[in-house]
Amino acid sequence: MKYTWLIDSGHGGMVDGEYVTAPAKMYEFNPGEVYYEGVGNRYFKQRLIDRLEVEAIHCIDVCPTELDVPLTTRVGIINQYHKQYKNAVLISLHSNAGGGTGFEVFTSVGDTRSDRFAQLLSQRIIDSFSGAPFRKDESDGDLDKESQFYILAETTCPALLPECLFFDNYSDYQLLIDPTFQTEYVDCLVGFIKVCENMDL
Repeated sequence: MKYTWLIDSGHGGMVDGEYVTAPAKMYEFNPGEVYYEGVGNRYFKQRLIDRLEVEAIHCIDVCPTELDVPLTTRVGIINQYHKQYKNAVLISLHSNAGGGTGFEVFTSVGDTRSDRFAQLLSQRIIDSFSGAPFRKDESDGDLDKESQFYILAETTCPALLPECLFFDNYSDYQLLIDPTFQTEYVDCLVGFIKVCENMDL
């Protein structure tokens, strides 16, 4: 075991049949066609954790609840785990919105250790989904985008935030709910993690 993978699912999920992050982080195309980002994030998180456990790769669900845990609380939990596991790496799973399409991988601003992990994940996504756009920023010589998202800027361990497609784009939405794509995305994440397990980053 080289790393401890801290897996986060962005936003809230469903509590008693109600989406706790409504009306944000959801999109209704037609009656009966609604994507709830927090629900999708949790689905991918659980599939990823299940696969990592089969592979005997150490991972921890840092937000094992349907509640929309405040970012300050999430970061505090992550940083506590990092104190316990010095080799911790965070993956915060999200999907995008705003009218675009494709994938992105974010790290915090500046040249950090996170960039090494992000470069590998970005390339894995590009190789796995050649038909989908990868929205990159190569101005600093790598593929990831940089942002001061709180969960990236305030965590003490390397931290990545992959955006899996745009849930308010109908074509992307159709992929997000497609079982074949769901398996392929989890395969992509597992493949990335297995590569990292054999590297000193």
